[in-house]
Amino acid sequence: MLLTVDIGNTNVVMGLMPTRGELASQLRFPTDKRRTVREFMDGFEALVAMHGFDFSDVTGAVVSSVVPELTESVVASVRAKTNLEPLVVNYKMNLGFSIDMDTPERLGVDMIADAAGAVNDYDGALAIFDMGTATTCSVLTSDRTYIGSIIYPGVVISQDALTAQCSQLPFIKFEKPKGLIGKNTVECMYSGVLYSNAATIDGLIDRIADELGEPVTAIATGGVSRMIVPACRRKIVHDPNLLLKGLWDLYKLNA
Repeated sequence: MLLTVDIGNTNVVMGLMPTRGELASQLRFPTDKRRTVREFMDGFEALVAMHGFDFSDVTGAVVSSVVPELTESVVASVRAKTNLEPLVVNYKMNLGFSIDMDTPERLGVDMIADAAGAVNDYDGALAIFDMGTATTCSVLTSDRTYIGSIIYPGVVISQDALTAQCSQLPFIKFEKPKGLIGKNTVECMYSGVLYSNAATIDGLIDRIADELGEPVTAIATGGVSRMIVPACRRKIVHDPNLLLKGLWDLYKLNA
């Protein structure tokens, strides 16, 4: 059983993974840089107790973190509860692909994990859209080289900025609109958020393929991708467990 911890800008997700990409138990809570080792240990205890597991079931651990302030606390709590040394994802490890970027050390480990999972499941050039706090697009050539990425404000950031900067627009919880052209303010905002993101992805796929000079396989993952992908016009594979698959693959390559 592999213990996984994905520390994102919005949430920390702990999971127990018996097979590649499939969680037997999962615990999610808001990211807070003030969390202590004791709090993370409590989280691990709740995680393993949730479905009757025990820490003796855990045979390995892997940590992916884009919040450096929390990484060491999580690593320390994993050591304390499992007596295992967790694998912390970084660009220097065996990835299953090469990186051709000016500053590979600045590449987000969530994007590394996405790419690690994708190269084992999909052929050809890849455009991987991860729709979280920010939306990232990782681009890999058909020879398994990570050549760069595109980063732009995610759905939640865009929605919050719209509400904060426009005094007459209400705060909304993102939902699927009834149609493209809204009949009231809230529906107009739903439509704007959904279809602007879908159109952005469609357009980027075309531009990436043009720049590479070859077709690309587009993959979408992340929290709101399940709502955006159906609104896209281009063929996009929805793979909600891509990062988890990548963590599994990175562990197997490096443990």
